[in-house]
Amino acid sequence: MNHSIVKRVENVFQHAYYDPEQNLREQADGDVKVLDVIFNLEEQLEQDQLSIEEKLFATGSLGNLYRIINKPDESIHYHSENLRLLSDEEHRQVHSFINLGVSYIYADEYKKALLCFEKAETIINRHDYDQYAGTLEYQRGKCYMEMRHYNWARAAFDKARSLAIQNNDPAFAGYASEALEYCDGKINAQV
Repeated sequence: MNHSIVKRVENVFQHAYYDPEQNLREQADGDVKVLDVIFNLEEQLEQDQLSIEEKLFATGSLGNLYRIINKPDESIHYHSENLRLLSDEEHRQVHSFINLGVSYIYADEYKKALLCFEKAETIINRHDYDQYAGTLEYQRGKCYMEMRHYNWARAAFDKARSLAIQNNDPAFAGYASEALEYCDGKINAQV
């Protein structure tokens, strides 16, 4: 896999944004560029000449790319394939389970999303992979928000922010704070 495709994938996500009109779902800024990257990655996968690490990069990237252009079925397919490739590497499965859960959110399959998050949490707790706990809570909060369980979402975002502060990650703490504000707005609108 060449270096330019990695840069192109990174470029897509640098220009992605969280849409407040869609409960902070991540969206692509221009689907045309994304489709070009997707087609290039799929072509490389079809040639079946990639190393396992390159396949992991391609399947994970394709899952994320399809998600941000609102094609959750394709996203679920690639994240599931990514997990299959990681069947013997539990420590690397955490991030893949979180990504698969997020894809299930986009497919409006919230129970499946929560199950993926529970699997990730089990691995995190079993092996003390605390570095993933904040991301897990943030995504769980987004799932609860989609389900309109705003108080549960708020608790998850608050925990994500606390973990980010504890881990000295001001950028992630900022994302969690923005999600908290958004969630508070939803809660206040219900009153």
